Amino acid sequence: MLLLGHVTPLILYLAACSNDVTYVPASRVLDSYSYVDAGVIAVDDRQSFTVPLFSRGSGPVTVFAMTTEDVRAPAGAGAGAFIVHPEAWTGSGCDKDGDGADDCLELASYDDDSDGDTLALPVIFAPTALGAYEGLLTIWSNDTESTAREGLPDDPATKQTIWRIQLRGRAGVPCARVWPTFLDLGSRPSGGEFSGTVHLENCGVVSLVVSAIHVEAPDVNATSSVPLYLLPGGTEDIRVAWHVPAEVDGQVVPTDAQMTFTSNAASLEAQQVAIIGNLCSESIDRTWDADLDGWSTCGGDCDDGNRTINPSQAERAGTGRDENCDGAIDEAANPVTVDDDGDGVTELEGDCDDGDATNWPGAVEIADGVDQGCDGVIDNDTERFDDDGDGWSEREGDCDDSNRFVSPAAPETPDGVDNDCDGIVDEGGVNVDDDGDGFTERDSPDDCDDHDPWAYPDATEFCDAYDNDCDGLVDEGPDGAAEGACAFIPTREVAEVPGTEKPAGCAAFGGAGSVLGMLLAATGLAARRRAR
Repeated sequence: MLLLGHVTPLILYLAACSNDVTYVPASRVLDSYSYVDAGVIAVDDRQSFTVPLFSRGSGPVTVFAMTTEDVRAPAGAGAGAFIVHPEAWTGSGCDKDGDGADDCLELASYDDDSDGDTLALPVIFAPTALGAYEGLLTIWSNDTESTAREGLPDDPATKQTIWRIQLRGRAGVPCARVWPTFLDLGSRPSGGEFSGTVHLENCGVVSLVVSAIHVEAPDVNATSSVPLYLLPGGTEDIRVAWHVPAEVDGQVVPTDAQMTFTSNAASLEAQQVAIIGNLCSESIDRTWDADLDGWSTCGGDCDDGNRTINPSQAERAGTGRDENCDGAIDEAANPVTVDDDGDGVTELEGDCDDGDATNWPGAVEIADGVDQGCDGVIDNDTERFDDDGDGWSEREGDCDDSNRFVSPAAPETPDGVDNDCDGIVDEGGVNVDDDGDGFTERDSPDDCDDHDPWAYPDATEFCDAYDNDCDGLVDEGPDGAAEGACAFIPTREVAEVPGTEKPAGCAAFGGAGSVLGMLLAATGLAARRRAR
C-alpha cells in the first residue's frame, strides 16, 4: 500500500502529459548603443572613449572578432581614425583556435548583481585632419537574435552573427586663454612664501590639453599638476608660488619671470604671463606704499613709514628730517607761492612735487610709480592702472579699461561688445557659431541646435533619435524613409538555431523536457540532498 501510494501520483502526472512541451534553449544576446560619440579633439591628438557592450540573454555570449572602419572622413585624412586594440577585449582564457593565446571574449549571461555580463570597450579616436569622422564598429559573436551573419575577418568561411555600432568624432582647433597676463606679487620680505593665481579657460569646442607649465625662475613655480584636461567651457586656477630668497647686500632680491605653456592649443602657446615681485620700478602694488601717503618707495618717498614725509610735503626747518625728500635737511622753506621747479605751477596752485618739473596738475601720467598728474593717484590712465575699477588693468588683460563691465572675468552678454576679452563678441548669441559646425542660428537655413556640432543644415542623419540635419525629421534615410539612418543595425528577432527543439509530449520519456524526466530529476536531487 505504501508503494502504491507513491506510484499513483506518478501515473496521474503521466496521464496529464501534453504535446506542447518543447525545450527552449538559452538566448545569447549581445547589445549596445546604436551610436557612441568620441567628442571633439585636436588634429593628431588621441582620445580614448568607451563603447559599452552588454550580454542581455539567459546564456553567455562569446565575442569572436571586432573591426572598425571609417565610413566618412574629411579630405586629407590618413589611416583609420577609430582604433580597437585586440588586447582591449580578448581575455578570460577564451581561446577559439586552441593555440593557447586569448583571441576571444566570453560575456556571462545577464546578471543584475554582477559586472561579468558587461564590457566597457575602450576605442581610440585619432583624427589626422580637420573635420567630421564617422566610423562603424562590427562585432562577430554567437548572438542568437541578430539575423545578420558574416564570415570572420581571419576565417571568411566561418560565419557568425554580427552586430554593428555607429562611431563618430570631430577634429577641431582648440582655443584657450589665460589671465591675468601680468601677475604682480608686490613688495615682500625675504624668506617668506607668497602666491598668486592665474586663470586658464577653454574658450572653444575642442578638449584642451596642457602638458606642461613653464616658469623661468628658480624661486617661482606653478603648483598645479600637469597634464591638465579642460572640457569646452572649463576653467582651471593655476596657483603661482614665490619663495622670496635671502637678501643680498641688505637688499631684497626681485623676481622677473615668464610663465608659458605647452599645449595642444596654438593660441595658448602664443600667450605668456609676466610675473614680478620686489620690482618696484614695474609695480603699482599697494604694498610699495607702506604708509599709504600716495607715494611709493620707487616713486620718490624717502621714508615710507612716515606719512608726513614724501615729495609733496613742505620742508620744515629745525626738524632734522628731509620732509620733501629732496636730499637736503632743514633747508630754508621756499614760499608756496614760488614755482621752484619752473614748471609754471606753484605748490599753492597744486604742484605736488615742486622739485620736479614733470609733476604738476594735469601732466600726462607715465607708468613709473610717480604721480605726475598730482591727483593723488599713481600711474592712472596708463596700462598699469585699473582705471574703471573692475579689478583688472590693461596690463593684466582688460581689453577696455574705461568700461567696468568689460574684463577677462566678466560674463559675456549679447550687446555687441567683447565683455570677457576673449576675442569673440557675443558668443552664445545668434550670430556666433558656438558649436563650431560652421552654422549659426542666424544663418539661412539656420542651425537648429548651436550647442551640438552634429546638428546643422544638411548634416548626416545619425541613428540617435535626433534631428541632425535640421529638416524636422528624425533618423530618416536619404530618401526620407523612416528609420533609414538606422539601417546599419542588423534586424533583431529570435533566430532559428538548428537542433534546439526536442520531440514533444510523452514520447520524450525521461527527456529533460518531459514530465517524467522532471520528476526523475527532482527525485535524484532529493536523493543527493539526503545523501549529504
